[in-house]
Amino acid sequence: MKKTLLFAAAASVALAGCVKNDPANGGTVASDAKISFDAPAVGAVTRAELGEIVGIYPTEESFKVWGWYHERDYTTFNDATNGWKNYMTDASGNPIAVSHNGETPGSWVSATDYYWPKNGGKLTFAAYSPADAVGTYTHVAEGLQIAGFTVATAGAQYDLMYSDRSYNRTASDNLYAGTASNTYTGVDIVFHHALSSIVFKVGTTENYSTADLDFKIKKIEIKGANNTGSFTQGIVEGTSLTVSNPAWSGQTGTADYVAFAGSFNVPEDGTTRTEPTDAEDLILLPQAFSDSHDVVVEITYTMETTASGEIEHVKQFNLKDATNAATWEPNKRYTYQILFGVEKILFAPVVENWEDVTVTDDIQF
Repeated sequence: MKKTLLFAAAASVALAGCVKNDPANGGTVASDAKISFDAPAVGAVTRAELGEIVGIYPTEESFKVWGWYHERDYTTFNDATNGWKNYMTDASGNPIAVSHNGETPGSWVSATDYYWPKNGGKLTFAAYSPADAVGTYTHVAEGLQIAGFTVATAGAQYDLMYSDRSYNRTASDNLYAGTASNTYTGVDIVFHHALSSIVFKVGTTENYSTADLDFKIKKIEIKGANNTGSFTQGIVEGTSLTVSNPAWSGQTGTADYVAFAGSFNVPEDGTTRTEPTDAEDLILLPQAFSDSHDVVVEITYTMETTASGEIEHVKQFNLKDATNAATWEPNKRYTYQILFGVEKILFAPVVENWEDVTVTDDIQF
C-alpha cells in the first residue's frame, strides 16, 4: 500500500503538496510512497497587502523546503556518522519550491516527485515562505540563515516566515506535539513570522460625539526605519530540538513607510479604536530604537469646527519612547493607538470694580 508524505504547517500556516524524489538523490533507496504536502491551516498568515488571512495557507502562495536523510534518529545537523545526505533538495543542496496545483481542494506540489526512503532511514525537514523571498537562504546547524534581506515598500511587502525542523519522519503520521491546532495528518511544518507587524489604530481620549469638533487622520508615516539585515534562527543543538532564539543583526539602510494616506474620520465616542480604512498593516524589520537610531511616527491630522473648517497639524512620536516597544522583535505585532484629545474651552468671567472719578469741573447753568 502506498504511503503519502504530507506536510502540515502549523502556528501560522498549514501546507500541502506533492514532491518527487529520484532514488539517486542522496544515494538512498526510495520506495514507491510519494512524498506530498497536504494539510489544513492551523493559524493565520499575515500578508501586508492583503491584510490578515485566517484559514488555510493561501493557494496563491508558495514555499521552499529542505529534506535531509539520516540512517537513525537525528543526532546533530549534517552528522556524517549518521549517514547524513541531502534528499529533498536540488543537486547543490538548495531547497525545493512547492506551489499549489490549482485543484480543489488541491495540494502544494513541486516540479519533481520525491519518495519516502524504504531502507529504514529517516527524513528531517525545514522550510521558509514565501518561495520568492529576496535574499540568500541557507540552512545550517543553527537553523535558517538569511543574508541580504531588504523589506519592500508598503503595498509590496510579504510575510517572511521560517519553520521549525520536523525531525525523524518516516511516513505521513501526525506527530505534531506543539500548541497549534493540528487537525491534519502529515509532517508538521510549523512556521513563525521572521519580521514585525506594525498596526495603527485611532480614537479619542473622551466622548466628543456631541461637540462641535471633528478629527480626521490624513497621513501616518514611519520615518527612518532600518530596512536591511541578516537573520539567524538560533537553534541550540544539544538543549532542545524545538527551542530557537531567532534574531536579526547588521541592520542598516533607512526607509520611510506610509501606513495610511487619505482622509479618515476618527471615531469620537472615547472608546472605539480602529484602523483607518485602507490602511497598510506594515511588516517591517525587527530593530532596536535609541538616541543613535532615531525612528519616528509622523502623524498628519486635522481639527474642524463649523466655523473654522479644517485646521491641519503635524505631530511626531519617537518610537524609542514607547515603554514596552522600544525594540521590535520577530513574530510580534505592535499596535500603536493614536488618541486625540483637547481641553474644553471654559470661560471664567471677572468683573473689575468700578473706579470712582469725581469730575472737578462743575456743570453750571
